[in-house]
Amino acid sequence: MNNTFTIKRFGYIFKKDLLENRKLYLLYFLTLLGLMALITTFQTWNFYDSSSSAMGLDHSELNIGLLSYLSFLFLGCGVFFASTFAMPMNSKLKRISYLVNPSSNFEKYLTRWIITTIGYILAFFIALWVADMVRVAICTFRSPDVDIKFIDLSKLFCPIDVNDSEHFNTIKGYMLPKMVFISMVSLYFLLQSIFILGSTFWEKASFIKTFTAILALGFVYTMLHRWTILLFYGNFEGYNNVLASYQISQKVTQYQAIAFCCIIVSIFTLVFWTLAYFRIKESEIIKRI
Repeated sequence: MNNTFTIKRFGYIFKKDLLENRKLYLLYFLTLLGLMALITTFQTWNFYDSSSSAMGLDHSELNIGLLSYLSFLFLGCGVFFASTFAMPMNSKLKRISYLVNPSSNFEKYLTRWIITTIGYILAFFIALWVADMVRVAICTFRSPDVDIKFIDLSKLFCPIDVNDSEHFNTIKGYMLPKMVFISMVSLYFLLQSIFILGSTFWEKASFIKTFTAILALGFVYTMLHRWTILLFYGNFEGYNNVLASYQISQKVTQYQAIAFCCIIVSIFTLVFWTLAYFRIKESEIIKRI
């Protein structure tokens, strides 16, 4: 008998989670949809209000502004939803139901991981599609003579060389280079994995406690980094000269540096996801005892 993973058991626990928490997930989705519709409609409304004439406006500027707000919303809501990872164990009754469920720890973990990671991404873009239609409908009704365009997600990044400084003198310069976009996505998954791990330590008020812990660790790291530089180099100018000379001697391009950082960040993300699995497994043993 396979005690680690079977499709039937996994389907059962996945369906059980969706049925038990469907009202809460629907509330999260409607809240996300409402925030998107409110923010994007408000920004579009103001964009045309602040212009003396809507004719001949550069709609790409509005598109970039909307994408910027939506990117921050994606990050904020994503890490908040990740902090609900251990929600099935945040009360005594839920914990008992969770522990007696006839499925493996891996199946329980995979169910929560899919919902908080893949499920959130799908829900976000579905909400974005609906909210964008609401925005276009409201703004078109208000300004029937203006061609209100849908948000163009392809403008979120552009496949250009980060060294092409001339390109950034145009409106397209607000678009992220492809490698920078990939690094931002990697950073999101790193933060998301940290909040997932944090939820396994703090089952109640996980978002606040994890966020506080990140701030505290970030402050400690910054101070240690600063003191180490001052101890060995005396000032930051000497440290920057060493970094510059290393980059020149090693001929490290910006693309290579970004790619290396993405690999390191991805490794840490996998480590945190793995630690969260072992924390779930460990928590079950402890709470059984």
